[in-house]
Amino acid sequence: MSGPLDGVRVLDLTRFPPGAYCTVLLRDLGAEVVRLEPPGANPMMGGVGVGLSRGKKSVAVDLRHARGNEVLRRLAASVDVLVENNRPGELEGRGFGYRHAAEEMPSLIWCSITGFGQDGPYAMWPGHDLTYTAHSGLLNAINRDLPWHPQQVLAVPLGAMMAATGVVGALFERARTGRGTHLDISLAESATWLLSGSDGEINGNAWGIPVTPDRHLYRCGDGRWITTAAAEPRTWKALCEGLGLDDLVDTRPTGEAADAALERIAAAFATRPAAEWVAELGPKGAAIGMVNRGSDLPADPQVQARGSLVDVDGVLVPGNPIRRRTVDGPVVEPAPGPAPTVGGDTREVLAAAGYSPAEIDALRDDGVVAFD
Repeated sequence: MSGPLDGVRVLDLTRFPPGAYCTVLLRDLGAEVVRLEPPGANPMMGGVGVGLSRGKKSVAVDLRHARGNEVLRRLAASVDVLVENNRPGELEGRGFGYRHAAEEMPSLIWCSITGFGQDGPYAMWPGHDLTYTAHSGLLNAINRDLPWHPQQVLAVPLGAMMAATGVVGALFERARTGRGTHLDISLAESATWLLSGSDGEINGNAWGIPVTPDRHLYRCGDGRWITTAAAEPRTWKALCEGLGLDDLVDTRPTGEAADAALERIAAAFATRPAAEWVAELGPKGAAIGMVNRGSDLPADPQVQARGSLVDVDGVLVPGNPIRRRTVDGPVVEPAPGPAPTVGGDTREVLAAAGYSPAEIDALRDDGVVAFD
């Protein structure tokens, strides 16, 4: 069965993870994604590895060449969506930006992903994920014990998901109106959106999730960590009984009693390996979970059962997290394709944009495009 975006063509002008996260999600939903890259580019530059490149096509075009914009225009006219992450106004300054596209191809959906958005006093400021996560209020909301910073990007994939959601909405709108639109996606605003369920953070009434014996991280006998989130009476009961601490079931320890309960629970968990506790207490409803490293995921029973990781050319990467079902059961999604070589699809993509074989050879001979 084809994906819900089957037939949708996306031109990816981005070189960095925000755009790559967005377009790999669109690819997982069935869209054809063509990545435009300069000839001779390193496809792994900018943190865009196999996991963010899989299943896409690559066309090598030198946009600095005098005829580069000509090719870009033809490619843009042949797709439904264009995704870019240039600074505001940069593409207009080069001779082909959203304003040009809106006049020449009004049905095109143009998605711009930037750190702070297309306008405002910070619009032209450079930054990285940490910049936007910090500005958004999310960094401080996660952990007020500064200084610290996450070891994984946060604002970048959040912004990419907003971009992909905006693209899907714009496609739906275009089906009604026939017109495209310009999507202005800010990574900082996307991270701030995560505070929607914590409006106290914004209105000066910040409230953090308390650290209590029932909601804690515990170290087990093998040195690995587990989480407990037994906030309800039934989950607290299952946790205490599973650990052999039945006398704690009918109490919610506070103050010094809470400290004592925490020590007793910690001592109990320290007697056995983490996997044994999870396997035993999970089915009993104790709201327990393993603290996995990424390298632990391939052996995790839940990950294995759902096929959450997929093998792409010998590299394990996260699969499509959007699962579809019918009354007959799960929809079998097509396997992701390999990461493309730079320019590996140039001839095919240009032909689909209306170029003849002779025109394509001439562009290559002039150094405008490249292919194997």
